[in-house]
This record gives sequence, C-alpha cells and structure tokens, in this order.
Amino acid sequence: MSRIRDFIEEQFLIEFDETFPESSDLFKEGVMDSFGYIQLIRFLETEYGIKFSEKEMTGGVMVSLTQIEATVAEKVSQRGAASA
Repeated sequence: MSRIRDFIEEQFLIEFDETFPESSDLFKEGVMDSFGYIQLIRFLETEYGIKFSEKEMTGGVMVSLTQIEATVAEKVSQRGAASA
C-alpha cells in the first residue's frame, strides 16, 4: 500500500512522519480539498482496479492515509473473493 502513501506525498507535497502521522485528517490539515480527493479516487480506482460508490466517496471515512489504505485493502479483498 506504499503506492498510496507515495501518491499522496507526491501529489500534495507532504511527508508522513512523527509530526504528521498517517492517521492525520488530510482535509482538516488543509492537505487535500475536493479536487484533490477526486484525483486520489481516480488514482485508487485505476491503480487497484476497484470502484467507489458515491456513498463511499462522500461518507467521510477516507480522510487519513490509514483509513484510505484500510478501505482499499478491504475493497481489493472483496474483489478477490468475488472473482474466486
């Protein structure tokens, strides 16, 4: 899942470390806005071959790297189970 971390760090010019942990709310910290969020969603869908529903995108659960990685891992797992 480091591809997600790399994407966010490169796209939004931040670096996750002890002063900016992966659990930081990217919206509240002013790192990401709605346009950036759409770019992130497009990256995730392309990179991992998954789709997000409107409800998933607007549900407010993917505001930190930790939450984003967990959501993507779950969707990838579901996709794998569905195709098996």
